[in-house]
Amino acid sequence: MSRNLVILPVAVAGWIMLYLAALLYPPEAALPRQIALFTAATILTLASALVVAGFSRLKQHRNVYLLIGLVGLVATFYCAKPLVNRSQMLNRSGAIPGQLIFVTSETHGLTGISEFLLVELRNANFTAINHQLEEEFPESARMILLLALVQLTLASGIGLWIGEGIDEIAHLLPVAIIATVADIWSVSAGATAKIVVSSAINYFLLRFPMPGYGTIPYLIGLTDFLFFAIFFQAAVRFELGIKKNVLLLLASFFIAVAAAIFFATGLPVLPFMAVLFVVGNFKRLSLKKEEIRQILLFVVFIIIAFTLISKFAH
Repeated sequence: MSRNLVILPVAVAGWIMLYLAALLYPPEAALPRQIALFTAATILTLASALVVAGFSRLKQHRNVYLLIGLVGLVATFYCAKPLVNRSQMLNRSGAIPGQLIFVTSETHGLTGISEFLLVELRNANFTAINHQLEEEFPESARMILLLALVQLTLASGIGLWIGEGIDEIAHLLPVAIIATVADIWSVSAGATAKIVVSSAINYFLLRFPMPGYGTIPYLIGLTDFLFFAIFFQAAVRFELGIKKNVLLLLASFFIAVAAAIFFATGLPVLPFMAVLFVVGNFKRLSLKKEEIRQILLFVVFIIIAFTLISKFAH
């Protein structure tokens, strides 16, 4: 069998084995929580990058990659649906006591400052009931594993389809700009914040076990690996240096994750990815004056468009 055909199944098998190894890692040997979280994100990033590279080495026509991405999209929807339904069930069940508390308080004429005091009671009840229900209805680790693999199929297929369709190296700058502006807008405008606190998070974020803790946290966004595939395929297509660009792209993940853990807040990966990719390949991304003018107009258009979308959403 050709070496190109072996890489993908080996990468997928490696992903599965690493997932199971992290899931079964003994609690007594667990690292400090933040280090374990960074370790989980690092393993997820490296293993996923190998899967994307495996799809790329298949060297298929870009329409085949589009078909792969569409299959991954449908599979992602169906695999995530049980996890979404479970999350919605937990939220509805946990909210019932809180609703009863507020209805009872209104019946007895408690308004104003009393409502503020009741919020803490409502939240405490919600948390306690959620924890109890999570124990009664545990998540399926196998379903989470399957979901992550089909999410990578989606990201790889669509990302490689886009990357293979970039005709000129100068077009990589607009792609980098879109990635940066879209991710910053998503975080600042609240779209990401709304997703990560809703049941829809199961569609958009990949998960990986924290070694020694028995938990499978949400770690890295699906679109981050989609753009990884775009830049990776562009590096292959225009012979920008695969090793150099893989290191740059992986570094963007590690910097974003480390900063997010250090500052205890979610940070977008794509701005780091876009900046490192452009800086690392700047000599090859030579532009003519007309192309610079077009890119500047494109940037202005994108900023105006996202600003209007944000205002309309609010």
